Amino acid sequence: MTTPFPFFRLPRLALIPVFQQMESIDVIAFSLLSKKARNVSKIFCKFSSRNVQLTVKSDHLYICVAFEMWRQMGLKYYFNTENIPNLVNAMSQKRTFTRENSGLTASQWVELVLDVTNCESIGQMDLKGCQQFDVCDTFATLQNIGKLYIFNECINVFAKKTLEILSPVTTQIILFKIPFETREEFQTFLKSNLNYLDIHTSTFPTFKFALEDLMVTNALKLNLNDGKLNLKEINQFFKNWMENKCDPRLEHLELSTSEDVDEKNLLEGLKTVPFSRDRKRAFHYSKPLDSSSQSFSGGYDIRRTDRKKATITSGDVWGETFISFYAWP
Repeated sequence: MTTPFPFFRLPRLALIPVFQQMESIDVIAFSLLSKKARNVSKIFCKFSSRNVQLTVKSDHLYICVAFEMWRQMGLKYYFNTENIPNLVNAMSQKRTFTRENSGLTASQWVELVLDVTNCESIGQMDLKGCQQFDVCDTFATLQNIGKLYIFNECINVFAKKTLEILSPVTTQIILFKIPFETREEFQTFLKSNLNYLDIHTSTFPTFKFALEDLMVTNALKLNLNDGKLNLKEINQFFKNWMENKCDPRLEHLELSTSEDVDEKNLLEGLKTVPFSRDRKRAFHYSKPLDSSSQSFSGGYDIRRTDRKKATITSGDVWGETFISFYAWP
């Protein structure tokens, strides 16, 4: 019978070199043992995470923590023991956790890892399918998400719950699927004070983003380069904006079309003022998004009934015409 080593009874000066010799993954594993172990880990090993990516899958969670450009650490939590693959690599075994070997739920595990690594924000979160709703308890504690990806594999009910919780604290939401069953439900989401919404509808061709959806969207920035609105709908949006019939919160809209575009069919019926292509302008968002500002030259200025100004620009790339709309503050 072996006698347990009294690790916590070691003096402070003895603990310092112990933690200095430990790999990051060992510190994380040690911190999972108890609340006291977590507190000791934070005292003697000052992590400073540069970027954290969280991936949610149907059978496990994956957290990748980058400390410097060249040093990162990946950890996995499997919801059910039977789902764990046969791990023969010792390093892979140390990076894998379950309810059984950690004593923690998925939600508690995520919270602990973020706490120990001093993570104040999540750079990127990928939802690729999950039925473990206790994870949402942790989502509610997150205050800053860079990019939130909703992939096709993510079940609708989990995607909707996550969007409900994280939309207010996420800079950019990228949808590869629309998890809403009805147009009314989808439009309720579009009205929810989003920051940057990026919709890729080419992956679900049965869904068609409509002009009525665009009219109610109040995201600060909206990317519909895969939305495939036709020129008539795009032109009608510009007219509606000039008549103050659109949600006023939208600052930047990006669109694309494969139709032939010229000034006549794009700007038909609009009172425009051309701006010189030799002069560059900087458009500043009301809050930092993927960038704090955008620079462009040329374009056409239009004015709304309340005298608010917007600029329309367009350009061709590989057979597609990309159109940008900027509503100036």
